[in-house]
Amino acid sequence: VVLGEGFNELRQFADLLAYRVIDIVQPEPQTLGPSRALKAFGIAQAYDALVACHQAQSPFCTAMNAHLHASVPNFLIHENFDDSLEPWTWDLLQGTPRVENGYITVPDRPGWGVEFNQAEAAKHPYGETNFLRLFEEGWETRRPG
Repeated sequence: VVLGEGFNELRQFADLLAYRVIDIVQPEPQTLGPSRALKAFGIAQAYDALVACHQAQSPFCTAMNAHLHASVPNFLIHENFDDSLEPWTWDLLQGTPRVENGYITVPDRPGWGVEFNQAEAAKHPYGETNFLRLFEEGWETRRPG
């Protein structure tokens, strides 16, 4: 059983692990924060549980989660939907890791290993329709119906 993408408190992971309700911890570093996600990994390790960050948002999250996963011994799998994104999304960041032969190479540049391209971002201003709502038609392809 995998849980955790909606958790906001470390106690939530600890409680379910203590009662052996979950087998795999799946924090959402974008909302929990990367430092607290690492703490959740530590809690999971204390209970011999595995970790796999929730990640369906962007190539930036791929880079961040690759770093987080590479830093712990109880990493299981890296969730990734980047190949279903709009092609221009790849131009927003320089150095974004990609899946090759089933693996992701962790960037070795400073920080999360990616650099934001402001000029490309300016070509795609935010709009309320940019957000993909899960469980509407087309969500599984990450494109609106």
